[in-house]
Amino acid sequence: MNQKKTVAWLLAAVTAFWPIWAGGTFSVQAQTQKAEVPQLEEGTYVSGQALVSMTTTQAAALTKEGTATFDKNIQIEECWEFGQADDASSERVKDYVALVSSDTYTTEELMEIAADKYYVDAVAPNSYAHLCDTGKDELSDYQWYLDGSGSLKTNSQGIQFSGLTVQPSAQPVVAMIDTGVDYTHEDLKDSMWINPYRSQGLEGIYGYDFANDDDDPMDVDGHGTHCAGVIAAQQNNASGITGISNAKIMALKVVRDDSDVFDVAGAVRAFEYIVRAQEMGVQVAAVNCSWGGSRDSGEILNRLIDKMGENGALTVFAAGNDAIDWDSVPKSMRTVPYDLDSKYVVVAGASDENDDRVYFSDYGNTLVDLFAPGSNIVSTVQEEKFLPQFWPREKRERMTTYYNTVNGIGDFYTSSAISGLATDYSVQLGYEPDIGFSDQSDGCLKYVVKYNRRLFLPQATGNNIFQGGTEQAGFIYLDVTDWNLDTKKTYYISCMMAENDGAGVPAWESVEKVSTAEDSRFITAGGRTWLALIGITTQKTRPTTYYFDNFAVSVADPDTTQFEKCDIMSGSSMAAPMVTGAIAVLRSVNPFVDAMGTRNLLMQCTRPVDSLENACITGGILDLSHVIVQAFELKLNKATANVRYGKTLQLVATILPENATNTKVTWTSSHPSYASVSAKGVVRVKKAGIGKTVRITATTKDGTKLKDVCTIKIKKAAK
Repeated sequence: MNQKKTVAWLLAAVTAFWPIWAGGTFSVQAQTQKAEVPQLEEGTYVSGQALVSMTTTQAAALTKEGTATFDKNIQIEECWEFGQADDASSERVKDYVALVSSDTYTTEELMEIAADKYYVDAVAPNSYAHLCDTGKDELSDYQWYLDGSGSLKTNSQGIQFSGLTVQPSAQPVVAMIDTGVDYTHEDLKDSMWINPYRSQGLEGIYGYDFANDDDDPMDVDGHGTHCAGVIAAQQNNASGITGISNAKIMALKVVRDDSDVFDVAGAVRAFEYIVRAQEMGVQVAAVNCSWGGSRDSGEILNRLIDKMGENGALTVFAAGNDAIDWDSVPKSMRTVPYDLDSKYVVVAGASDENDDRVYFSDYGNTLVDLFAPGSNIVSTVQEEKFLPQFWPREKRERMTTYYNTVNGIGDFYTSSAISGLATDYSVQLGYEPDIGFSDQSDGCLKYVVKYNRRLFLPQATGNNIFQGGTEQAGFIYLDVTDWNLDTKKTYYISCMMAENDGAGVPAWESVEKVSTAEDSRFITAGGRTWLALIGITTQKTRPTTYYFDNFAVSVADPDTTQFEKCDIMSGSSMAAPMVTGAIAVLRSVNPFVDAMGTRNLLMQCTRPVDSLENACITGGILDLSHVIVQAFELKLNKATANVRYGKTLQLVATILPENATNTKVTWTSSHPSYASVSAKGVVRVKKAGIGKTVRITATTKDGTKLKDVCTIKIKKAAK
């Protein structure tokens, strides 16, 4: 038998017979090794507190909450029992952990004092824990929207993902009505919903393709996969990004390949599929609709949206990307989602890295519910992308021939500087120091282009740099004469691009081009070799400004399996899945709350922002640190009781789940003149109540209005 556990058992036996001596508490000394006191690092723990692990009985001093019997300067704040200790010979010997504190002793002194107790196994400071660490996925450092931190510079707090301290108790399903989802993606394959009702007529494995009427909702566009990643990419799997929730994704494809348009019938089919799935037992918490724009469809869609809502699902729509104040638009002219009247609809606008409305996002004081990050969102896509800005330095240096975060214009040329090039475009290049992709403090390349011919419109075809001997776009070139490149091999080219069409943070998008032997972007002119990086085809005869940053050229014939299946996108389409993910989080910790209850909780998950006060109903941005866990059960320790006059009764209300945000209750008496009840559940009967029956009711304070009752019969005082 372990010596420490033997002594603890002896203590239990001895104290059963001689618990107290005239001079103090009986104790048994043991020759055991003192618990090690760890070194402290300032600022990493709660000052004046310590945690103590013990193997002992309930008779030990450190297991009793309150002032320590051996030192009035020490408080045992809480003590948790973890069941019978391993190898214990007595059932009374158990494992405990106590939180102790002192206003007199330092944390180190507290640990030293506790470590002197023979039954103490270990001591430690009450350290600060960093919850929901987002650094374990390769690209999470670029997800500024999680906490406003990382490689992309921001003045935002993001959605306060690290503030989410609750653990899910259920795994809801989110339906994606979009371009499909890449269900083979490393970051999504374990997040896909698997259809258990195929034998009962519900088609598809991961969902359904309504655009092509088959059971394979594979995404070839990337939009749906990007949205799905925001919602439910696997967390902490050392790959890709971090998703917001633990939801399962039901992929419902309604958009044909190589298109961004579909008819409302596709949405109706998808909604009907969801309703059937719900009726079969699928717990769909939310439907993500990162689309809109159809008119006069509200009445049609309302019915199915209401049905899905009655079955438990909220439907989230993107606000739109036309900078429209929909409150100023007559109702007859409104489009989806603004012609919908369903109470189960949530409309999400897009915010930027400064917590302002992104310049392109639609808004409305009474029609948009809340805002969420929708600018420069890094997430999953369906194909590998050559985006070295998201790679570690070693990989970037190994995989690129050229990489430039742009701190000047020295490397870049236009046709005007290349002898023998004919063009219909005028291009001016400059350096913009105050605007740049936010992974660097550098600025970016300012690109101004216009079309010089008025009678003919430009016709861009394929990847060709020239058509009929004339440059077919306003290109930016690199002089690669001295690089010794094999121009017959394959090279990938990428950059970040933003249009100059709004105030605030630029909405960057990635651009990727490929040069092959058959479709080369290399040209020879003026005795030198040039590589065309990027070109803009425009019909405008007035100057138009764009910004470019993070130019990269790959090594020859690169290993594309080392490319990332991720991309950066902007739009209210990206804000909607943020909100959808939040709904999934709320449902995962409140599995018994219906759709409207979840909607009410969602509206509380915001933080106010002055610039959005009149842009949406809540006047704020999504904030997961405000997630509420509601009570779903209230139970009193007694259903009935007899109480004699002169005595009291202690009622205890237990609320489930144990991690409910608000565990307070209100106590009421049906007849206060017969019996009163205190705020702590103590019932005092009165003489006037003898022979009477009183109902004592406990009611939750969190708005759920759960109740339980104890019926008390008041008796005469004992003689």
